[in-house]
Amino acid sequence: MVWRILLCSDGSPTAQAGASMLEALGLGEESEVVVLGVAEPGHPNEPLERALADLQSRLSVPGRAPEVRLRQGHAAEEILAEAEGYGFDLVVVGAHGRRGLTRFRLGSTASRLARHLPTSLLACRAVPAALDRVLISTSGEAASLETVRTGASLALRSGALVTLLHVMSQVALTWESPSEDLADTAETAMARGTREGIYLRQGLLTLSRAGLGQPPVARLRHGLVVDEVMAEIRQVGHQLLTIGAHRQPEASAAYAPYLDDIADRLLTHAPCSVLIVRATGL
Repeated sequence: MVWRILLCSDGSPTAQAGASMLEALGLGEESEVVVLGVAEPGHPNEPLERALADLQSRLSVPGRAPEVRLRQGHAAEEILAEAEGYGFDLVVVGAHGRRGLTRFRLGSTASRLARHLPTSLLACRAVPAALDRVLISTSGEAASLETVRTGASLALRSGALVTLLHVMSQVALTWESPSEDLADTAETAMARGTREGIYLRQGLLTLSRAGLGQPPVARLRHGLVVDEVMAEIRQVGHQLLTIGAHRQPEASAAYAPYLDDIADRLLTHAPCSVLIVRATGL
């Protein structure tokens, strides 16, 4: 697959994180990259134009250089307009920047992009020289297998070890949830054929079919979703977190705000880069 990627920059040094991640993922040479700069009102264009030229030079390959585009206005609005007008597979931003993209730290701009982009979003921070540990967190929703496939596609190029994580809340979502499920590991859940075990087994099968260089690992944790995902990242040192953009469609209205908030909190607070996969047709 040749990825069509929109790499966004506000001209700050930390916006280079997006280019670093493309290099760590091995996407630079095989992808069609468009470099987008957003100049916000009240800021001179010259520093941004120099930064865009540097990105273009950095990501150029023999016979092909990224196209550079410059838009005027609010960062989130202009990124959305660009992404909606062209068929990109992935939008890439630095998770920390100045001016417009500084708001990624506060979550408002990132949340808007994650909710409204017609494609997947990759927010980059603490990018390593080589990517070797990828965490894919699934929710068991219908879109999860596409999340797994996308994460596997990226990890395949980098040769990273992939861990597939499902977090089971200590508070059962239904009265029918057996109490013994709360003591399961990934191995026992898969052996007993529980709902979580089925999700993990399907995810491992999808990862195995992707032809990864290393056998994937399954993990089942119990507790609050954000806390457990963050704990897994810190304990293992994962460098990229992959999650889905959609909550479980069968979830009740009472749980919807809680489930919608998970992606926002992980995007804002995770100590590594975060890929939010937008499932096709959803």
